[in-house]
Amino acid sequence: MLQPLFEEVPDLMALEFTPWTVRSDKTPEMAVRTTLSTSSWVLTWLPDRLLTQEAACHGLVLDEILSDPNPDDPEQALAVAELLAAELDLTLREVVVLLWVRSAQRDLRTESTPAPPHSSAHVHS
Repeated sequence: MLQPLFEEVPDLMALEFTPWTVRSDKTPEMAVRTTLSTSSWVLTWLPDRLLTQEAACHGLVLDEILSDPNPDDPEQALAVAELLAAELDLTLREVVVLLWVRSAQRDLRTESTPAPPHSSAHVHS
């Protein structure tokens, strides 16, 4: 059902697969296979929901679409995003909030991480 839409937006399928993870080169989010079974996956931005690998990939593509600040066709991007959100039994609004919360959490972790000590020695006169 979604394949024709993906074919019209070719840059979205930049996903990297390993046996345990699926990563995007466009966002920091990823999908991780659980230890429950080989067909059980979770998204880092939707950790309480078990998904198939296909659904997890849809979630990553959805994140990629919403992370693009300047899509070629914004209307089409939103239409695809709505379809992908529905595939996850979420509204687009719910997805945006979940991704925003994850982004805010990352920002807080980055701000609370102490800066590494300077490696250059101070010269005293």
